[in-house]
Amino acid sequence: MTIASSVQLDMLNEVGNIGAGNAATSLSILMDRKVIMHLPWTRVCSIEEGCSILSRVGEVGICVEVRVEGNLSGTMLLTLTEDSAAHIISSFGTMLEGKTLVDDLAQSALMEVGNIVTGSFITAISNFVGETGMSTPPILLYDYFDAFICNTVIARTEGSDVVLVFKTELEVDGKAIFGDLAFLPSPEAFRAITKKLDVAEGMVEGNG
Repeated sequence: MTIASSVQLDMLNEVGNIGAGNAATSLSILMDRKVIMHLPWTRVCSIEEGCSILSRVGEVGICVEVRVEGNLSGTMLLTLTEDSAAHIISSFGTMLEGKTLVDDLAQSALMEVGNIVTGSFITAISNFVGETGMSTPPILLYDYFDAFICNTVIARTEGSDVVLVFKTELEVDGKAIFGDLAFLPSPEAFRAITKKLDVAEGMVEGNG
């Protein structure tokens, strides 16, 4: 399903990497650890394809869901494998020593991580499009990927049939963190994004 051109995908990926850089800086400060984050690729795809990309068959994981209000309304999702989420918890050091993924403090820390990452991406997209998007308090889901990904994605489509998937590569203290980031825009938000991409692509072609 082709929704965006290769030039537009490159633009979105560049915007996403700006968000990733800001998120890494904030996470480094929060955890007092070296954090590296970047995006090898970005896709604009159908809900069905998005579910397929984000889901990990038979695996348990974490999903931090953040609703976005304003002109860029929608839902942001940060997914993490169980092992990756546990490593993030351990990276907080003595603050969360002995805590597991079922502990309230550990889940609060993961929600704060999700809030930082999704907030950085929302800000980057908002700045690119020139519209406002404001985060609401995060929700954490701890379940099988198949259960929370498809249920959440379908429930949050808001009449839209597309999802922006940002393939995420994250390292905390040199250890790879496996997860992904997705934005489920409302129809109005997606129109605003595509309008900006069309204008930007036209400028690139005009200067080519």
